[in-house]
Amino acid sequence: MKNAIDFIRFALSHAKRESIPLGAQLPLDISECGTEPWEYLYGTTGHKVTKDLLDRKFNDYYSKKGWTRASFDQATENWAEKKVTVCDCQGLLDVYLGMDVNSNYCYSCWCTDKGSLSSINRPYVIGEGVYFSNSDSRMTHVGFVCGFLNGEPLVVEARGLRFGVCVTKLSERPWTHRGIISKQLIYDEDCHDEQIRLTVTSPMIQGEAIKSLQSALNSLGYYCGSVDGKCGVLTMGGVNEFVEAHCAHRV
Repeated sequence: MKNAIDFIRFALSHAKRESIPLGAQLPLDISECGTEPWEYLYGTTGHKVTKDLLDRKFNDYYSKKGWTRASFDQATENWAEKKVTVCDCQGLLDVYLGMDVNSNYCYSCWCTDKGSLSSINRPYVIGEGVYFSNSDSRMTHVGFVCGFLNGEPLVVEARGLRFGVCVTKLSERPWTHRGIISKQLIYDEDCHDEQIRLTVTSPMIQGEAIKSLQSALNSLGYYCGSVDGKCGVLTMGGVNEFVEAHCAHRV
């Protein structure tokens, strides 16, 4: 299983930096947040936007939710041309895990120590899921605790068509439930092997060999960010995760 804090670092790299409150305490330096901001599109998990994808999502979903084509086109203007990456709320975690479920499944099958916000008194932890529940007690939306501001939890979420992936204060949104996603994530920062941590150097190492490394690691599920041939923080994170998974027990 993967580490919850690593997932949050991944999520923050796709959150819009301007949404992060001043003074936020996060497990990722603000300079590394929002390096690849993602937008929101229902029923997607890290897809690159095409005109066909937008047409299908409008016809199959948004038109039935009261959106006019004009308002939908305005909200998604230039997405196809820019090849924007999109995900929905659960898709943010699904991309990281290489799975495809929904927020209700995440809560029902992956969470422990869970319940309504009013029924749980323990402190919030980084990587914990928070949820919206509908009248049928089904979870319809999920966000993830990503840090704190003056003691208040902050949540990273793929919020909606006009917001994208962003960071909000817990009190600003009508969350109803919470839970530890312990069936998929490890809530233990100590599982990192700091002895194999690489160091960013300047000038940055780059070239075709780095591109090949990024492509290979991304295809194996060890996220390196864009395949741009530049060995930055995200690339080293993918290398570290690969080493941790395959080399930690070698003599």
